[in-house]
Amino acid sequence: MRTIMVLLLLLLGIVPAHGAADCEPPDCPVVVDAIDGPVHESADSYTAALKLRNGPAQQDVEVTYRFVDGTAKQGEDYKAVPRGTVTVKAGEAQAGVPYQVLRVTGEQKTFTLEITSVKPGQIGKRVAVFTIGGKR
Repeated sequence: MRTIMVLLLLLLGIVPAHGAADCEPPDCPVVVDAIDGPVHESADSYTAALKLRNGPAQQDVEVTYRFVDGTAKQGEDYKAVPRGTVTVKAGEAQAGVPYQVLRVTGEQKTFTLEITSVKPGQIGKRVAVFTIGGKR
């Protein structure tokens, strides 16, 4: 019953997406956050993290994403599968999306990874920002 109440309150916008204050797994809704990356100072392979806010999944969770150019351009500054879906397996709390930094210059450049859907569940922090090179 408590799960139904929390979901109803979420739908009505009365409770924030991270769930009710008294929410305890497995009653908490699944919320996935895109985690910002570090400043990349070398051309190499990396993994973008998509993390479940409330700990390990009770069942498989599919997260659909897309990479979006900023000042860093796909194919010039970084390389990644432009759109895709990753699965956070039951019992795990995160999944990774691989990408590669192709070049680092003295100019700071950015690109983002955006979560477009979560099944079952909802999107928490929708966008992760990745920075390549530049002065800190």
